[in-house]
Parts: sequence; C-alpha cells; structure tokens
Amino acid sequence: MKTVNIAVSMGDPCGIGPEVIAKAASQMSRIRHAAFFIFGDKGLLSGCGLKGARNIFLADIKNGSGEVFEPGVPSLAGARASLRYLDAAVAFIKRKCAGALVTGPISKEGVRKCGFRWQGHTEFLADAFGVKRVEMVFVSERMKVVLLTRHLSLKKAIKALSREHIYDCGRLMFDLLKNNFKIPGPRIAVCGLNPHAGESGLFGDEEDLIIRPAIKKLGRKYRGCFFGPYPADTVFYNVSKGGFDLVMAMYHDQGLIPFKLLSFDSGVNLTAGLPIIRTSPVHGTAFDIAGKHKACPGSMIAALRLAAGLAANGRR
Repeated sequence: MKTVNIAVSMGDPCGIGPEVIAKAASQMSRIRHAAFFIFGDKGLLSGCGLKGARNIFLADIKNGSGEVFEPGVPSLAGARASLRYLDAAVAFIKRKCAGALVTGPISKEGVRKCGFRWQGHTEFLADAFGVKRVEMVFVSERMKVVLLTRHLSLKKAIKALSREHIYDCGRLMFDLLKNNFKIPGPRIAVCGLNPHAGESGLFGDEEDLIIRPAIKKLGRKYRGCFFGPYPADTVFYNVSKGGFDLVMAMYHDQGLIPFKLLSFDSGVNLTAGLPIIRTSPVHGTAFDIAGKHKACPGSMIAALRLAAGLAANGRR
C-alpha cells in the first residue's frame, strides 16, 4: 500500500489541541501507510510530550508577534495563530503534498474577532477548495450522522429546510458511503422534523410538504437506499444497532445529542464534498481543562485513523 500524506493543523494553542495531538502521536506512529505533517507550535507540542517518529513531521509555524500562549487562557494571539496553522496546512495540500487534512479545534468566538468570516472549518474549507456543496458528517463505530442544517438557530434551521437540500444531501451521502466507505448498497434513514415525524400532520406538516417528497425523489434514483421520515426519538436507537448505515438529521442538536452521548470520546467530524479527506475531533478547544493533562485523545486518534483509512481507500 502506498503511503498517504496527511496534514494536521494544531488548532488553538491555548486549547487542548496540542495535548491531544501529542497524546495521539504514539498511535500515529503505528499507522504504517500514513505520514503526518503537523502544523503548529513546536514548543507547545514538545511541552505536551510530542516525540518524533519515522512518519511524524513538525512544521513549526512561528508566532510573528512573539506572544506567549498560556494554556487555558484564550487570546486573540492564540486565535490568530490557529488560523496561521490552518492556512499553512491548506497551502501544503494545495501544493499536492498531502491528500487529507485533520484539524485541531479552534475558537469560533476568537477567530471571528480576528476577521474570520466563515461559520467554521467546514465553510472555510468549502471556500478554500472552491466547492459549493459540503456536508458535516459525524462518524463512529456506533453510527454515522449527517446534519442537514448546521450552526443555525432552530428558527432559522426550520426555515432553511427544502426538498432540494435534502435531495442534494442524500446524493452526496450515497456517494460518500459507496465510494469512500465502500458500502455497496447503503441504507440511509431520514429523520422527521417534528415529534413523531409529524404524526400525519397533527404536529406539523414539514414531513408531508418537504421531507417525504424529497425521500421519494431519492428513492426513484437510488432504489432501496432511502427510508423515512422517521421519528427522531426512535431512529437513532435503530441506527446504533446497525439498522441503517447513516441517518440524516434535520438540525444540529437533533443529530449531535444522540451521537455525542454514544461517541463523545471516539467520534469524528468528517466533511463530505471536498476534493480531499478532512476530519476533526468532535470536541472543541476545552479551555477549561487545557494545560491540566486531563484531555482525552480518543476523538483525535479516531480522526487521524479515519483520515488515513479513507485516504488509503482513495488510492486503491
């Protein structure tokens, strides 16, 4: 198997990114078909115990202002640094030096104060690689979840629902499962929006007007692959037991509450629709425990492994 190169951006230097990357290094060294190029702060990573290995390379991105980053104390300097690491990793990929990206957590509040105009990594990367349609997918051994709407208020998320978006998301998910995860006949469950999926119009009509017509259209294109709309309070149980390969949630918390309940320390955020593989841990910067050596590296390890596995699938 050919070696795949994976870029890793450290995330906010004041958060737990340096710690979880350093703790994950022993697992990186065991992934023999991958080489990892970490873009971040050498001093912080070394202080967290990062040691060199045959397949781990560190690009020390200097802090132009000379400011010192204090773990657990968010700062504009730290936010700006996290963007420099990200920009350097993306530039590395655009030079065809790597085919996958793993991103450490950044502070959305911090980077917005620095002029970052995107909602998060997902939207930034779509813009950086010139892609119009991307989706946020969460992956673990127990389930896969895609969020139809992401970081929107619940009021705005409901208004944003459309047949076209559900259909386009469904097509992207079918391709992801078949081409990247190598599932020949994927089974995809679609959540309803309202309690009991609307209960035949008693609790809302979005299922009948928007969701069900989109599922029928997907069914005509991909026979036997799309099902629903299902009540959200039961479908995730069935997905966790292997009844479906992926579930499409209508809004952020509908999908992420059950996912993180089951897979907080082992789940991965995967961006579908990019010309590269991009993964990240599901947790944030966790400033409250940064520098205290309490951070669990499980989600970062899973993100690194998934990136390496999917990148290798693309090489076959």
